[in-house]
Amino acid sequence: MLLQSSVSITQEKLHSAVRRYESPEEHAFFPDRLPPQSESMEQIDYPNLLSNDPAINELNWNPILYQKYLNVIIPSIAAEGDDEQYGSTCVTDTAALQALSKRIHYGKFVAESKYRSNPEGFQRLVDAGDADGVMELLTNAKVEEQVLTRARLKATTYGREPMLSSFPMARNGKDGDSTSIIAAAAAMAVVAAVEAMQDSGGDEDNVKVKGKVDPAIIEAIYRELIIPMTKDIEVAYLFLRCGREPPKEYASDRMSIDVTKLSPRRAI
Repeated sequence: MLLQSSVSITQEKLHSAVRRYESPEEHAFFPDRLPPQSESMEQIDYPNLLSNDPAINELNWNPILYQKYLNVIIPSIAAEGDDEQYGSTCVTDTAALQALSKRIHYGKFVAESKYRSNPEGFQRLVDAGDADGVMELLTNAKVEEQVLTRARLKATTYGREPMLSSFPMARNGKDGDSTSIIAAAAAMAVVAAVEAMQDSGGDEDNVKVKGKVDPAIIEAIYRELIIPMTKDIEVAYLFLRCGREPPKEYASDRMSIDVTKLSPRRAI
């Protein structure tokens, strides 16, 4: 963990020097370790898409994301043991953490869009201190299910051989109907994805997952960590946007509904 932190801090210092963390969707994991911003580079004039409240800039969910990545995500996707690939692992973990951070902090932009579509509704709930009501109003269950389905489908095909090469028209090198080839390849990919999802079904204790990752675990990461953290950010943002401090359960060093272990839902 010490090596991982050192790699992350060094990379963040480098990225800070080229103004990465001036971008409103970028957030450092170790902001107190960043050097002063160099005056040799001009500041970038980003579009004013968020609230002007300075407190918005302090919404940084990286502390809890970092904890959940180490204590929940890694044990769920990595085999026990020591492969001695410390350097590669640290670099990869840093890239994954930065990508997850950007993903959940897009919640600020989503919250601003939702506020503009219904300012009176959110203002009324915030004035009443109704955080549950704010969460309910911003939740779009249909979109969340689409995200989960997409994550699971992508996970089922990750690390598998591309199937277009096995399609007869692609093998013989002849000029065929390209539309038919693409349609057939897409159909084959869907069939493979469905088969892979079925491979992870059944008795959870006797699951034999084909491919690089367990699709049920990837879906669980989105369902129980990424989406909830994004929505926590949205609630905190909307409270600030409406002129009130967020409730303490929406502080950036915790999850409003804590997760200590993933609970994958198996396909049937």
